[in-house]
Amino acid sequence: MTMERIYIPTLGRINDQVTLNKLPKTYQKIVTLVVQQKESKQMTDLYQDMVENIMVVDDDIGIAKTRDEICRHAGEIRFSMIDDDVVFYRRNQKYQGKDSNMDKSKRMATRGDLKDMFEDINEKMDDTTREKGYIHLGNRRKDLPPSDKRLHDNVFFNAIHHIDGKKLNDLLNDMGDESDKLWTRTKVGEDANFIFEYITRGYENIRYDEFPAYWGCYQDGGCALFRDSEMHNSEHRKLQEYWNQKGNFVVNRKNITPRGNIGEIEEYTHRIRNARRYYLNISGEKHERINT
Repeated sequence: MTMERIYIPTLGRINDQVTLNKLPKTYQKIVTLVVQQKESKQMTDLYQDMVENIMVVDDDIGIAKTRDEICRHAGEIRFSMIDDDVVFYRRNQKYQGKDSNMDKSKRMATRGDLKDMFEDINEKMDDTTREKGYIHLGNRRKDLPPSDKRLHDNVFFNAIHHIDGKKLNDLLNDMGDESDKLWTRTKVGEDANFIFEYITRGYENIRYDEFPAYWGCYQDGGCALFRDSEMHNSEHRKLQEYWNQKGNFVVNRKNITPRGNIGEIEEYTHRIRNARRYYLNISGEKHERINT
């Protein structure tokens, strides 16, 4: 199987479609822009000739519910769900102890780089050596220091989600009556809840350092249109209360950080490997980390 569709949820950035405009035309042709009803006419007029499809969701449903609707729309295909302000890069392989393959430490990803990335994603999703396999892959932020590994498994990431729809449907079946909480247990922090749900059930993830990406945080538009510090803090406390019944998964770092128009927010760490250890303890499975 190959990556069949790229969903880009977008709000409040009608004339500032960074992700879409930075993707090569080859990939624009498989993009579905996910827009709210109130922006659907403008977005259709501007972008219908660039993309495969425009998916309209109800107004003001929030990012968690939007992600849930995207995943259910995708069904069993392999797809990417990428925030609307993302730019992909490729990091110099010298950081993994290989010969340098570019003049700089990293470069903006070319069409060939993205092809390499998506092919590698498909190979990882095809991997049958893990018990339940890699359901979810993502990308490291480019402004973080480079790693000596090209990828890491069972860690936290957000903004960019490459998902195996077949495994996702299996996960929803595993969750039973709780399946409607996969993305919507909280209004924000939904990325972490999604990861905890599948990690504690034996599915795994990968985050690429070789293909880092830049995206804005707490900027105008997007989640900033409905999220404020009170919502951020209360929803993360709710996430912490729920998941810490199983272990030390969500940690309040006791830092209060000003974030633009949103205000002062509490900073949290999501300890995904603690969730993986929780699963290994209850299942008896042996875990070996990938070593590349």
